Amino acid sequence: MNIKTEKSNASSYCDYNDAFTGYDHNRQPNGLKEILALLGKNTIPVQEQTILEGGFGTGAYIDHIRHSVKRIFGVEGSEQGYEQTVKKTKGADNVRLQIGNILDLSFEPDLFDGYMVNQVLHHLDTEPAFPNLDTFIKEGYRVLKPGGILTINTSSQEQLDPLSGVYWNYKYIEQAARAMRERYVPVDDLISRLTTCGFTDIQTLIPSGKLFQGAYYDNPDLALTKEFQKADSVYCFLSEEEINAANTRLAADIADGTVYRHMAERAEKAATTGEAIIVSARKPG
Repeated sequence: MNIKTEKSNASSYCDYNDAFTGYDHNRQPNGLKEILALLGKNTIPVQEQTILEGGFGTGAYIDHIRHSVKRIFGVEGSEQGYEQTVKKTKGADNVRLQIGNILDLSFEPDLFDGYMVNQVLHHLDTEPAFPNLDTFIKEGYRVLKPGGILTINTSSQEQLDPLSGVYWNYKYIEQAARAMRERYVPVDDLISRLTTCGFTDIQTLIPSGKLFQGAYYDNPDLALTKEFQKADSVYCFLSEEEINAANTRLAADIADGTVYRHMAERAEKAATTGEAIIVSARKPG
């Protein structure tokens, strides 16, 4: 049973009703293996667990994890993402989807064995104190069963640095990349907030896999396309004029070949630091 409550978008800076139209052609779910391993640390076997994903996007994680769990619920702020996920999961009887707000979940307390969010937290706040992040954490604590696990797939400040981080295209949109980086809570701060809320057994790990499809790592022309730019929310910080200027700079580096050296350097950095980080925490029980 899937519930549509209202047409909305939810991101604080990006229109995902538009962005999600080509999302799956450019993005992929990283860290699936690690998330399932973390859920496996519950006292209840994974196949008997009821899981929630907050901000499920186009359903890439749900479509994989639904095969391993008893039930999976999803809350998404974008109608486009909701509709794509309904099609993707093809009416699976253990999937329950709704359009809603992860800052005000409609579920009763102590319901879920696990709660995951994947590359979502940076869409919650516009204020540097991250007040909505605290609300999210409290809601997560509320809906988890005692002993339940929260997994947060995010990125570190090091990974996001536009010049020395892991995403090669950020060099060409440095101002936008720095603006987006400010939306990511530092990992140490996130851990502190989880602790304050009452979570225990807080751990970090670097997930396997990559965030983008393979063409991103081999073909710099991809970053010149509107479809790719819609699939990476950092471009939402740019005007059309700024995007055109960035495209001109990138095209020049493609023409003289310098972009390939930069791509190789960023790939080497990613091999060391990863492209994301998973923070996991347990509700005591």
